[in-house]
Amino acid sequence: MKCHYCEQGETRVVDTRERQEKIKRRRECKNCGKRFTTYETVESIDTKVEKQGGDIEKFDEDKIRSGLKKAVQKTPVTSEDIEKIIEKVKSQIKQKEKVSSKQIGEIVKKELRSRNKVAYIRFASVYDSFDDVEMFQKEVEALKE
Repeated sequence: MKCHYCEQGETRVVDTRERQEKIKRRRECKNCGKRFTTYETVESIDTKVEKQGGDIEKFDEDKIRSGLKKAVQKTPVTSEDIEKIIEKVKSQIKQKEKVSSKQIGEIVKKELRSRNKVAYIRFASVYDSFDDVEMFQKEVEALKE
């Protein structure tokens, strides 16, 4: 592992902690003595996703991240929150061979709903393809309950 500061390759692990699907490692450079943190995650999930049209594709967390970033613009939902939502999706589908895009969308909606209602409505309006104002209004009313 290269040092983040001096770019030398000799570091030692000072502390290791597991956090959900990630491993957090605190490292110290043997050359400059500075410390930095790295995170390790499982590289891929072999789950296949069945799209609404019937197509099958490999799970791609970047698609979820992209949709979430659009939904949370100008809300207090942070990048860290986005990553937590993605980790939640991954933890719920990792044991499955195939899931529907609808199942993934429902997990994301549930997580967004508990974090920020504006982001939830934005995501739901695209994900559920709101066709008219009535659908939008119905979802807003459901949030008030």
